[in-house]
Amino acid sequence: MFSLNRGIVFVVLGTVLFSSKAIMVKFLYQMGIGSLELQTLRMLIVLPFYTGILIWILYRTGWGNVSARDLMGCMLAGIACYHLASYLDLLGLQFISAGLERIILFCYPAIAFLFSWAFLKEKPNSRLWIALLLSYSGILVFFYADLSFGGENLLWGSLLVFLASILTAWYMVAAQRYTRQIGSQRFVCLAMLSACFTLLAHSWVDGVEELSSYSTDVYIGAGVLAIFMTLIPSFLVSSGVKHIGASRAAVVGTVGPLFTIILSNQILGEPIGWMHIVGLAFVLLGMRQLKS
Repeated sequence: MFSLNRGIVFVVLGTVLFSSKAIMVKFLYQMGIGSLELQTLRMLIVLPFYTGILIWILYRTGWGNVSARDLMGCMLAGIACYHLASYLDLLGLQFISAGLERIILFCYPAIAFLFSWAFLKEKPNSRLWIALLLSYSGILVFFYADLSFGGENLLWGSLLVFLASILTAWYMVAAQRYTRQIGSQRFVCLAMLSACFTLLAHSWVDGVEELSSYSTDVYIGAGVLAIFMTLIPSFLVSSGVKHIGASRAAVVGTVGPLFTIILSNQILGEPIGWMHIVGLAFVLLGMRQLKS
């Protein structure tokens, strides 16, 4: 019971911090920084932290039973989620509201169940199909409600975030497997360091060189994004999944979209109409179907 309660607390705190990311990103975009530049700053800030934590873990416990296959799985999951998915998510946030972004991204648990069915041979039950139907009905309703103010690139931004949701689902399935094999902290560090290096390579290839010309507020915002909306919640959510499992974590994480929508309305002035509420309700009901 203690482990279950602790896992729930970890997932709630991690979800709330992760959900605040969209709000901070919107603010930073208004200050003139691009998506790849922001992602590069974010990774440069967290890189020494994850490196130091991994060195400390290895000093205390060694590599344990980490095989070459486990190592590769952790690295690929990290690149998928914290490089590719994060980059696509930040791109999508240029075109859609923070609320719609969180609604679309939040459907990753249902996709994760499909991945478990396809790759881990876990047979889906009727609740999964109900969850999918409700969740994507909710996305369509929320999307329709945003058409009036979302701009001409609303569809493109939504597609980018949906691709990010698919990659995030892959990460969650990998997290459930590898955190119980090699430990949540070791998994997160390996995943994040892999994403850091590939993202920095991406930035170099794309020609991102000048990162010293932004205002102090941009650097402060990027620091908050990196530490409080990336570093800390990455360990909280991973540890929570280890304690309560991915399905329970999905149910507990329903606080995320609600928190983002309320915050985006109060801080960014993004409108909330009755159709937004209906769309959110469908998604939350869909995620409730995944409760084991």
